[in-house]
Amino acid sequence: MGDLYLIDGTGIAYRAFFALDTWLKNSKGLTTNAILGTSRMMLKLLNDFIRKDEDSILFVMDKKTKTYRNELLESYKANRPKAPDEFIEQIPYILNMVEYMGINVTSADGYEADDIIATAAVKYKDLYDNIYIVTSDKDMMQLIKENIFILRPEKGITDIVMYEENRVKEKMGVPPKKIIDLLSLMGDSADNIPGVKGIGIKTAQKLLNVYNDIEDIYEHIEELKGAIKTKLIAGKDMAYLSKRLVRLQYDAPLNYEKKDLIYTGFTDKFQDYLKELEFKRIIKELGFENEEKIESQENDYSKKVEYELFASENVKDLYKKIEKSSKISFDLETTSLIPNKAKVLGVALSPEPFVGYYLDLSNETEEKKKEILTELSNLIIKKDIIGQNIKYDISVLKNYDINIENIYFDTMIGAFLISPDSRRFNMDDLAEKYLNYKTTKYKEVMSGTLFSKTLKDVNIESVKDYASEDADITHRLYKVIYPKVNASKLDRILNEVELPLIPVLAEMETNGVYFDTKYLKQLEGEFSKKVNQLMIDMENLAGYPFNPNSPKQVGELLYKKIGLKGKKKTKTGSYSTDAESLEYLKGQHPIIEKILENRKYQKLLSTYVIAIPKMVNEKTGRVHTSFNQTGTSTGRLSSSDPNLQNLPIREEEGGRIRKAVKPQSEDGILLSADYSQIELRVLAHISKDETLINAYKHGKDIHTITASKIFGISEEEVDSHARRVGKTVNFSIVYGVSGYGLAQRVGIGVAQAQTFINKYFELYKGVGSYQKSILEFAKNNGYVETLMGRKRFIKNIRANKNEIERMAINSPIQGTAADIMKLAMIKLYKNLPSYAKMILQVHDEIVIELPKSKLEEVKPILKDCMENAFKLDVPLEIDMKYGDYWMK
Repeated sequence: MGDLYLIDGTGIAYRAFFALDTWLKNSKGLTTNAILGTSRMMLKLLNDFIRKDEDSILFVMDKKTKTYRNELLESYKANRPKAPDEFIEQIPYILNMVEYMGINVTSADGYEADDIIATAAVKYKDLYDNIYIVTSDKDMMQLIKENIFILRPEKGITDIVMYEENRVKEKMGVPPKKIIDLLSLMGDSADNIPGVKGIGIKTAQKLLNVYNDIEDIYEHIEELKGAIKTKLIAGKDMAYLSKRLVRLQYDAPLNYEKKDLIYTGFTDKFQDYLKELEFKRIIKELGFENEEKIESQENDYSKKVEYELFASENVKDLYKKIEKSSKISFDLETTSLIPNKAKVLGVALSPEPFVGYYLDLSNETEEKKKEILTELSNLIIKKDIIGQNIKYDISVLKNYDINIENIYFDTMIGAFLISPDSRRFNMDDLAEKYLNYKTTKYKEVMSGTLFSKTLKDVNIESVKDYASEDADITHRLYKVIYPKVNASKLDRILNEVELPLIPVLAEMETNGVYFDTKYLKQLEGEFSKKVNQLMIDMENLAGYPFNPNSPKQVGELLYKKIGLKGKKKTKTGSYSTDAESLEYLKGQHPIIEKILENRKYQKLLSTYVIAIPKMVNEKTGRVHTSFNQTGTSTGRLSSSDPNLQNLPIREEEGGRIRKAVKPQSEDGILLSADYSQIELRVLAHISKDETLINAYKHGKDIHTITASKIFGISEEEVDSHARRVGKTVNFSIVYGVSGYGLAQRVGIGVAQAQTFINKYFELYKGVGSYQKSILEFAKNNGYVETLMGRKRFIKNIRANKNEIERMAINSPIQGTAADIMKLAMIKLYKNLPSYAKMILQVHDEIVIELPKSKLEEVKPILKDCMENAFKLDVPLEIDMKYGDYWMK
């Protein structure tokens, strides 16, 4: 359900004003300390706590209006000094800043921010997993219960402490439900809450540790003695008045629905506003220097235009409209998002920005569609073809025996190359980001007609506008994104790798993968029995039944009942039960291994064993996974439905699932090839390390060489264990591992691990020099790049955070390895005979399905294409396997 964050905006802004000096001004003379402090506070929250597209956030402000509390007590908050003019003048800028961050801002006449927050906490409580209130106001502690917590800024503006029931009692001496009564007795000078004269916090705490609330105290007033009794009797009216002042209201007007509050990221205006306020450091920290927004354009790419509709009978008129254009963007409207199930309903074309045509084919037979689509494709393949995720369109056209390969530009891939760490590359988001254009969404078109299932059921004028807009906006995006690709010197990776790969992946997706579903059913029974036995074992070890899939129940078992101490804490302050945390606890109690094993089998069952048979295409009898070019920042391919990239191939159970992948024909065979140590070979080339280069040129075992050095023994003395450690060290160094990280991987002490690392760099001096130089390059340029020029923009590199440095060290290596694999796939696509089909690419491996009789013909082609895909200083080598199933 996600979490909801309610921000006491007035309190945060006021705290920021006094936390930072008022000499902070921009060149226009505007004091910016409160704006800057609030911005930093909110960015910390967004970075450390908020999960984009999952969590919700609301920024709440006081209004300059009187509330019922002013009517109850004229002097309410009268003690507060007047807000400085320098603070007041910053409030509009703070509100703008927060809104441009993508956060809703609200306030209400007659209500304080506290009351609005209280209303929201109660109103939305059941819609979220947890609610977090960000405030310094101790009054708000009365709201803490079950899934409601407070995040309290302490020691400045970005040191945040979480308060739950125990911490409240620890700090205030009473639980959250008694905070109202505590403040009613002791008063609060900041808000001019009178309280009971002469009763301080210590006395109030003692009273509330005996009695439930002030009502209970006054019911038992005769039990009290001396000065305390006298003071309470004299201050009774003030006590009850104070309680009415302190108690929060729950009836503030709030009309937000959950969907309105979900955080979706910065708006387009955020970056410009940072520039306007001259917050250069924040701009740099966020990496906006490498992601400049288009500030000036010859055309206003945000304007709306009219589009033109064509029917099949006047298709010749459409051909005339586009025949003279050199570039054309096109987009298919279909009946399904699954390419091999999709039937074409129409074609949208745009020969230039602000122009769009839609050819309606929804009422034609499939034969007629094929005829027209073939004519149209013969015309457009002579032009430079532009698309948005065009792999889908060319995959659909394969259903009509039409092959399109001359792709000039794909806006999705172009956007990915210039900003590989972004999350969204769909056209709607790209249009908003680069064109300041809000597109018509599919669900908006579909909602216009009752019971509509596809666009065929929708008014043709609406379809025409929706579809033509897609083609037009794609052409506009090309005009904006393509120059940025060239300006960033990404044209080589675009034109030599990513664009030629599109038809390769489309072909592989069309080929599909054959799974032995009977074997998977057998595996399902076996794995299910294993899970059932694990459940029994876990219950016996725990002493009671519990749900191993519930983080809360697992946490209570491990950290409360058993008494283990976890590695890290969650946002709620409890120890985490994620995979990393459980791996940390391995060996401390036998139930840990059982929980991890249970999770493994559950995942294998749900993701592969049970899921895959449901994905088999009725027509082909095969599973057609989707290969994604924009799924990873390093350039590696990812796959989905099913995700075969995450199959645990090195574990026995993963290997057993691989056995389900077989040739569909009895006379078929699977041939696979896996690059041998490709990342270490790339490291040898990039680092120019002589020891590494010589080892690979002369066919020596690099893991034995490393083991010999770190253990101080001869290569002949290296046994299987020492070699295994050497292998771990080699691959860990590629990822810029720390002493602690290596210790975790090898199972040794941190000091010994650091000694291994030091000895490694004594042997491979070029690797150490490479790591220093690439970090310096990243700090100076804000990015690192592969040998093919693929860039990875590194944000906050100057912060010297370990994770960021590891990213800078590894990305050129892993990215180059990914580029080489893609080049190999392109080469294979061009050289493989038609009877040999590429069906999978996973990690560093390619799998081909072919007739057994052709195996010896294809093996040398596979070897040549992969080992000569790219020229390094060391040879590329592959390991080939073949058999009746996907060999491990």
